[in-house]
Formats: sequence, structure tokens, C-alpha cells
Amino acid sequence: MSEPASARNWAPLESALAAAGTDEREFVREAVAVLGASIRHAQSDRPASQFSASEADALLAGGFTLEPQPAGESDMIARTAARAAVLLVLAVTTADVAAALGVSSARVRQRAADRTLYAIRDADEWRFPRWQFDPETGREISGLAAVLPSLPVTLHPIAVYRFLSEPNPDLEIDGHPASPVSWLASGGDPEPVAAIAAGL
Repeated sequence: MSEPASARNWAPLESALAAAGTDEREFVREAVAVLGASIRHAQSDRPASQFSASEADALLAGGFTLEPQPAGESDMIARTAARAAVLLVLAVTTADVAAALGVSSARVRQRAADRTLYAIRDADEWRFPRWQFDPETGREISGLAAVLPSLPVTLHPIAVYRFLSEPNPDLEIDGHPASPVSWLASGGDPEPVAAIAAGL
């Protein structure tokens, strides 16, 4: 008997989670939470979902447009939710960061509050995405603490990750666009990165 299509669809995800050393149940928990929040946010952006039928009729009669969700938006929500779930599942804890930096957990929490370490609030805990730490040493990327406070507080975690990890034409190393993280890791001045971040 052939393998069910649903099982085949899950196989790549299971393999990827296993390779990352990530618990499947933890990933699913995070994905469900992030997707639920994304859906609620998307619904709040659709005016028609906020009114009763009679209220919607009155608004339409008054010339307002209550457009449905654009085609493809649900796919974008799913992609963003999945990326955010992966970011959270692979993130490290306050205790992990404290051990790597040689400071107390209280100091790490203070830095999260000060936004000199990038942290995502997950229930009652701070979670610290791995992209801000050197994969070899576990130490924070040099200069990043001077950049993070310039990022808009409301910026989505995926937008933060993309800004810091994708090449930027205003930052060049050996004539090639560099990501802010690469720029900082190579010893680049954090000031131009902070200026770009402030303009997001």
C-alpha cells in the first residue's frame, strides 16, 4: 500500500526538524500560536469582519468599500507564521544566553528590555533568535547592541531578521553588498547600520 499523501507532505518538515534537533510538538505549538495571532491580525485588517450585516450594509450604502482579503494573502500569512515559528523554536533561552555571555539571567533580561539584545516575548519568557550570536562562540555579534535600539519597536520579527540578514546596497564589503550582520561581524561601524534601521 502506498504512503498517504498527507504523510508524504509532512516528511520534509519532520526531516528538517530532526536535522535541527527540534522537537516536533514544540514546533507545532509555536506554529499554531503564531498562525492564530497572524489570522487575528489579518481579520482586524478586513473591515467587513468588524461589522454586523446591517452595519456593513449601511457603510456600503454610504460609499465605503469593505473589500475581502486579497488573493494570495492567506499564503503570505502561512509563510510568515511558519518562518516565525521556526525563529521561535530555534531561539535560545535567557539561561542559554547568560551562560554564553558570562552574565546573570537578570542582566540578560535587562538587555532584552533595553533592546540591546533582540528578544521575542513568548508567554512569560524571553526567546533570543540565534542570528544575533556567533555560531562558533555563542557570543553576540559585535556592534549589534548599538543597532538594535534603532529598529522600530513594532517591526515584525521576520522583518527584523530579513533586514539584518539580507545584503544591503548601502553596506559594502570588498565592493559587494553585505548584510548588516556580516558588516558588523567583519568589524564594520555600527553607525550606518543604525541609521538605516531607524529609517525602516
